[in-house]
Amino acid sequence: MTTVIDRIIKDHQHMARLLDYLDYEVTGYREGSEHAPQLNIIIEALDYMHNYPDAFHHPLESRLMARLRPRLGNKEERLQFDMIEEQHKQITAMTQKLVESFNTVASDRVVPINLLLAEYTLYSELQREHMDLENKFMIPAMQSLLTTDDLVLVDNDLKQMSDPLFGSHLWEAYEDLYQYVVERESTLEPVV
Repeated sequence: MTTVIDRIIKDHQHMARLLDYLDYEVTGYREGSEHAPQLNIIIEALDYMHNYPDAFHHPLESRLMARLRPRLGNKEERLQFDMIEEQHKQITAMTQKLVESFNTVASDRVVPINLLLAEYTLYSELQREHMDLENKFMIPAMQSLLTTDDLVLVDNDLKQMSDPLFGSHLWEAYEDLYQYVVERESTLEPVV
């Protein structure tokens, strides 16, 4: 039986792949880069990283952590969970700012490229640190301490949303990004 925890694990795998591709495209803005960035792919990827996690992935994690928190054995675990929740807020704000910044670039307005690259680097590092923290602390705690009833209750509460890029129904807004991912993976072109 696939559980909501399995869904979180799969989401992390998808987001890590997408971050790899984003990293590659954004490096196209670096001086001396050998490739031109695909701005539409960057914008679609950031839009996805903003909309899907905020609408489904992070609320799912938060609901499961709320059920789990009273069962945590020590202060260290609770502090890790507090950090995860705080990172959700930071990631949301950073993603929104990056979406706005890259949309500004798309509208041919001036954006200091060094600032844009620095903001993106912080974002990418935080995303990866966040998923590592969740994979190290949150997921094992969920797997060992949550019951089947907990998982079913949360699943029923949220009425799982299909992943709009990697799920069974591709959103029109992400068609170019989907094609990009398929092409990159079929050529096995190394990233960054």
